[in-house]
Amino acid sequence: MTTFDHDRRSVLKLSGATIATALAAGCLGDDENERSDDTETGGGSDGPYEIEPGERITFRGEVGGWIGLEPVAIEDVTNPTLVLEADGDYEIGWTEGDNTPHNFLLWDENEDVVEDYETEQVAEPDDDQILEITATDEMAYYRCEPHQNMQGEIQVE
Repeated sequence: MTTFDHDRRSVLKLSGATIATALAAGCLGDDENERSDDTETGGGSDGPYEIEPGERITFRGEVGGWIGLEPVAIEDVTNPTLVLEADGDYEIGWTEGDNTPHNFLLWDENEDVVEDYETEQVAEPDDDQILEITATDEMAYYRCEPHQNMQGEIQVE
């Protein structure tokens, strides 16, 4: 066996051990890491999220998506699917952000604003970014108009 063959075998053994270690580490992740992975893509396996009438629904606005703040069921979930009760009253909007101008609006299936539920674009949210709404069947999405990644689904039941 030449020195080259011996060195190549050593590299292959080391590579195999490294890959095996990485695979084992990925398979042994804890529940917290699994939830984090789910929330990066929006939702996760435990959504959609039923929200009771009267609850306040707030988000952190980031160009990558709406990050749930409250209620606790949507905390840290990106663009969660919200299940609202028909004719239920809610407060919904954003209270934190990434210093980029955002607005919050509700769309129907045709991407038209529902019942003037829309805020102005601002970089720093305040009380004007919270909408008081009554859930209707025409509501299909919540959205930031200039950022297509900032959109979540609404289901009204």
